[in-house]
Amino acid sequence: MKLIQSLAFGFVLFLSVNTYGQDTTATRKTKTGIAAIPMINYNRTQGVVAGAMISGFYKVNSLDTVSPSSSSGIIGIYTEQKSYVLLAHSQLYLDQDRWRILAALGKVNVNFQFYLENPISSTGNFYDYTTDANLLLLQVQRKVYKRIYVGPTGSLINSTTTYGFPGTTGEDSMTISKLNSVGYIICNDSRDHVMYPSKGLFLNFKNQFYRSWIGSDFEFVRYILTYNQFIGLDKNSKKIIALRANLNIATGEVPFEGQTVVGGDDIRGYSEGKYRNDQVYTLQAEYRWNFYKRFGAVVFGGIASAVEEFKDIANNELLPGFGVGLRFRMLPSEKINIGIDGAVGKNDYSITFRIGEAFGR
Repeated sequence: MKLIQSLAFGFVLFLSVNTYGQDTTATRKTKTGIAAIPMINYNRTQGVVAGAMISGFYKVNSLDTVSPSSSSGIIGIYTEQKSYVLLAHSQLYLDQDRWRILAALGKVNVNFQFYLENPISSTGNFYDYTTDANLLLLQVQRKVYKRIYVGPTGSLINSTTTYGFPGTTGEDSMTISKLNSVGYIICNDSRDHVMYPSKGLFLNFKNQFYRSWIGSDFEFVRYILTYNQFIGLDKNSKKIIALRANLNIATGEVPFEGQTVVGGDDIRGYSEGKYRNDQVYTLQAEYRWNFYKRFGAVVFGGIASAVEEFKDIANNELLPGFGVGLRFRMLPSEKINIGIDGAVGKNDYSITFRIGEAFGR
């Protein structure tokens, strides 16, 4: 499930879970606008990745000078390995930014791989799998005190996973699962801008419960704790240090689809899908430099650990990831960057085209 969410919502992170803060010093009105952004990418497991995003930015109430711009749009992605993502989304800011509503509906087909190790010989192999899923996400938050937001979240995911090795019948193994959840979010956000913060922090705790009484085929709990800190090194926000700690913890009857895969923004440098488990812990840092007009560059690094339980971290291998990237300010009015990151990890690497910055969620 985490991989499904990463593929689907990673492409809209700057429009959805990213948009928790605002520029508290600005009261200008934002004009309605439409952005159409093509994307092209390549990685060693998906091959060529191509697609496009069309989003509209607008004010729900033209007299509201506090709320950030709301947005709605659609995304389509297709890869050389015949994976695809179709997603419609909307992020609304209402009533002087007292209410925030996120909704997304989509279909995801993931052709990927996982690594299975023989505990006796300490060797293993990669095996292919395909996950086809329909998903629905709804999240509502209300400001309760200063920059603190609280609210419910829920998701419905129906997935079918086919594994590329035979089961007891001689045919490919298959699992059909419903992973439905309800939960809550507590967020403290003092960032000075939603898309490109130069100062402040983003502290977010998300607790999801997968239970049979809401139709889930598995009973487990997920805890996601995210801490992002942004430090401006100059007055013009040309040089910024971004720090991030992320804990993604699942406990209980965690299915294959509910595991977390090391990669993406947590942590760049991994694209093979070799490292996955019920719990993933990451620490990262990034230096951002706007060196010429709308052009910029980033340097980043960090470590991750994928374990079944927290007590296993001491005896588990650490997974480093380091890299560099280029940026271009595609939409100056919304401070939205596009760019490309190249990173290396432990016996792995990644090349990623991105819309929006890392550490956005």
